[in-house]
Amino acid sequence: MKNTNQRAIWFPVLAALFLAVYFLGAQRFIGLAAASQIELIALLCLLVAFAGGLLIVLFTLVKRFFFRNRRHEGIKAGGSMLFFLAVLVILVIFIAASQLAAHTPPILGEDGKPLPGSIARMEKVRLGGVDQWLIIRGHDVHKPVLLFLSGGPGASEAARVLRFNQELEKHFVVVIWEQRGCGKSYPARADLTVERYTADVIELSEMLRTRFDEQKVYLVGHSWGTIIGVLASQARPDLFHAYVGASQMVDVLETDRLIYDLVLEHARSTGDTAFIQAMQKQGPPPYTGRSPIQPYSALFGREYAVFEVPNIKNEEYRRDGDILLLMLKQPEYGWLDRVYYLLGLMNTFNVVYPQLQEMDFRQDAARLNLPVYLVHGHHDMNNPSQIPEEYFQQLEAPLKRFFFFEDSGHGEMWEEAGRFHDIMVNTVLAETYQP
Repeated sequence: MKNTNQRAIWFPVLAALFLAVYFLGAQRFIGLAAASQIELIALLCLLVAFAGGLLIVLFTLVKRFFFRNRRHEGIKAGGSMLFFLAVLVILVIFIAASQLAAHTPPILGEDGKPLPGSIARMEKVRLGGVDQWLIIRGHDVHKPVLLFLSGGPGASEAARVLRFNQELEKHFVVVIWEQRGCGKSYPARADLTVERYTADVIELSEMLRTRFDEQKVYLVGHSWGTIIGVLASQARPDLFHAYVGASQMVDVLETDRLIYDLVLEHARSTGDTAFIQAMQKQGPPPYTGRSPIQPYSALFGREYAVFEVPNIKNEEYRRDGDILLLMLKQPEYGWLDRVYYLLGLMNTFNVVYPQLQEMDFRQDAARLNLPVYLVHGHHDMNNPSQIPEEYFQQLEAPLKRFFFFEDSGHGEMWEEAGRFHDIMVNTVLAETYQP
């Protein structure tokens, strides 16, 4: 029994030593890609050991009831239990350490040291009575503030903004909001209503202009983020220099039915009988029930594969644009955050998306009392352009501009990041910023 217990104890001691060396020293000297691979392998090994230890404990305990030498089996069970508990402790320590180590890297100057006057922080703030997270980055803390609203609902696009839109950090203090029910803010799942998200945007904007001593902030939304972006702009135009909508959503139900017709017609033209039958069985949107994400995923997944992937012209985005792989690498996330990210994709979407079916901004937000800039990808069939264009034509605003990105799909602000940055700096900022 003594030797068995000693062997079981050595495992957590060595594992804890490894984790201490890694998280307290080695991790910062390893590239993000290599670190994420090391951590993923370590996590998988721990999960396999955890599952294996649990099975061994159960098997050993069962054997005790079928063998006479129960003392011998009891010794084995004790050793197995110690091993299982040791793996469990190490797994908890690993996840907790990854959460504590999560950070956003400093912005460095030419000398390789943190740039004076820059800001690179992750902050937890209280919005709508719950804790939510911000990622704040900028070369100069005195630059105008840009608040980014991710698409979704239930997703975080922080990883793409951090990867492809770093140029914005030279001209703005970029604030990436992890919305309630997604990413780092997944535990904040109280009151997942469109009204509450909109109120969060307004409360956060008030907070940011006070924090950075600005009269107004810039509001940039993508996809789902454009919905709450328009609603916040409509309710409080005084808070914003301008509103920028990337792949502006207007009428979710009509858009989704257009996508349904597009993918069904493509399946018919290619003779994909199995997909035709699957689509006809689930019928056109809207989808309801306990898990509407399943039929929507089938619909949106086919749209993306057929209409957008073949038209991705930016090799950098084609190579590095996968949001799940980027999320696994971003240092702002610990491993619990990554679990939260996946849970948000499923659970928050199921709660929020059904609330959008009656929305039509052509009637509900036909006037916005601030400058409005819309950008749209030519190959965006997740949000076919005819509806956003119609909305733009009808929209009344003090200043409005529409930009087509010819070489982009639904991710125009990342697929043609250079053009997006040029518009933000040389058009939006130049036309609307008054210090």
